[in-house]
Amino acid sequence: MIESEKDNLFILFQQTIEAVIKEKEENPKNEKLIKKFKARVIIGLQIEEDYYFWINLVANNGNYSLGKGKLDEFDLELRADPEDLVFFVNGENSVINMVLKKNRFGFKKLRFSKGSTGKRNFGILLKLSKILVLD
Repeated sequence: MIESEKDNLFILFQQTIEAVIKEKEENPKNEKLIKKFKARVIIGLQIEEDYYFWINLVANNGNYSLGKGKLDEFDLELRADPEDLVFFVNGENSVINMVLKKNRFGFKKLRFSKGSTGKRNFGILLKLSKILVLD
């Protein structure tokens, strides 16, 4: 994957996540969830069977930032095909579908691993899905 394709993919996900968070902030029922969420998540976008493009999402009390690359310390690691992740964010794929079904490479559509602290952090995974999935 060439650098311009990586930049385009990053910009696509950055704009998508920012738009979803902005929409969630406009709904008063999501205010507490958005403002109190605190996590460092690395997301591996599976481009090829053995290649992942890594991005990171840092959320801290209502401030969200997306960056390229892995973080040294993180709470949760996600791996997914970019196409499946987009369908997850727009609500076409449910959490159950993402965890149980396989992607085009033969892996689960959404795979998650422990953080750098060794904790599983299922709560962060559930809260993250509430934040990133459109209603």
